[in-house]
Amino acid sequence: MGEWHKIFRQSLTVPPRNVRRPNLPLQQSVPFQCVLKSVHGNALKQKVLENVAEVAFQLRLSLFDVAYRQFFGRTWKSPPRPLTSVPGQPPSVVFNETVYFLTSSGHPGVLMVLEIVATAKGQEAAPQELGCGFGLLRLFNGKSEPVIWNSAGKGLPLYQGTPRALLHPLLLEPIEKNKYLTVMENTHLQCTLQLHPPLEAVYHLLPENFPVSGGQKVPGLLASPEGMPGSRRKKFNTPPFPHLRTVLDLELFRLVTIS
Repeated sequence: MGEWHKIFRQSLTVPPRNVRRPNLPLQQSVPFQCVLKSVHGNALKQKVLENVAEVAFQLRLSLFDVAYRQFFGRTWKSPPRPLTSVPGQPPSVVFNETVYFLTSSGHPGVLMVLEIVATAKGQEAAPQELGCGFGLLRLFNGKSEPVIWNSAGKGLPLYQGTPRALLHPLLLEPIEKNKYLTVMENTHLQCTLQLHPPLEAVYHLLPENFPVSGGQKVPGLLASPEGMPGSRRKKFNTPPFPHLRTVLDLELFRLVTIS
């Protein structure tokens, strides 16, 4: 029970505001897939990190309700990644992470917040974290329809500071054009956002507003073997008692339910 207890404790989420729910019909969860490729720009070169030997960068994905100025759900964090410097090119960090989540908060004021954080380890001091900017993506348009987004060209622009600034009462809609947010020059995030219908098969296993990636443990889900991309769409033999055992291949996950 120790391992299961630990997993469930890590699965705690902050519920969204339900003020809208009494006036809206029950909505089905919308399955999203967000591919986080890389971050490029001089903002990754922070002066306070120049004399620190061990520096790594992390991407964090959170959900935010602009109308109520509230973060909700659970924050997903990527593994730390090193900085890559090539002569003649801006510094970059490659993540190549795919994140999945479900949400029924179909309102245009719901944002996906992507924050870049630098983690520095000194020889004696405890690890320090430094925000290197954040980007914003709306999950739904004005008609409450899911948004499909591809970072063509320069990618998703990043703002200076920390996403905690979104809690300030002066940051009103349209928040992307708010004068109190400053876009960082020559710094961007390459990413995509699209629907992922295969997640409909695991509605009963993934909590809403709970972003997960392929390497995370989720009760009821088994990660596909690494290094075997061809096995993602492998067809399994139908068991003799399908009502007792179901094996479903789900791109990065294989769902196994046993009654």
